[in-house]
Amino acid sequence: MTKISNPLKGRFDEYMKLIKVLCECYDQGNDIVALSIATAIRVLVHDTKKSKSLFAHLDIKDAEYLSTNHQITEDIVHLGIVRRINVGVNDGIGGEAKYWPLCDERYFPSPKEQSFLKFNDWWNEQVFRNDSFSLSRRDLVLSVTNKDGGAHFDTEVEQRYDDFRKTWSGGSSLVGRNSGRVRGYDNIPIYPAVRQIAYELLHSKYKKA
Repeated sequence: MTKISNPLKGRFDEYMKLIKVLCECYDQGNDIVALSIATAIRVLVHDTKKSKSLFAHLDIKDAEYLSTNHQITEDIVHLGIVRRINVGVNDGIGGEAKYWPLCDERYFPSPKEQSFLKFNDWWNEQVFRNDSFSLSRRDLVLSVTNKDGGAHFDTEVEQRYDDFRKTWSGGSSLVGRNSGRVRGYDNIPIYPAVRQIAYELLHSKYKKA
């Protein structure tokens, strides 16, 4: 089969625009697009023996990657790029009780602590951690993409990923003060974490592509 050149000029701007559009869609309440966001992130940064990332093709992978990973010392479970929000919940009923990307400031300002890391340090930094398991950005993005519907489905996933696919995975729940009603969160931290990783990529410092 004859092959012809596939120019990459302009693809950086094109793909960053794609991620922005997907993030806007997510922010409008369509959290399922986190599957597509994760796949776009993989295309941008993940290299294997058989495939090369867009950043590697463009020779811009040696960049400064924004890390918003935020440790709350009193929390047993580390959800470094996701917060918990409880808005309009009355005695354990109603309102919103959700895991939320730090970049979304509709209810609360984002933590100001941030740093810039080299790619391998950023990609492999632990962003989720409980008593048994931890996940890096790499673990999270590749699990969503390769195992859980981003680009492929698999009949098995690693338990360390599955631990964070539960409403209780943040290590806390809501209990109505008077009713005693126990309520889990209304979503899981996986999708808002993917949204936050996209935010970090959009605000990292790159060489001119």
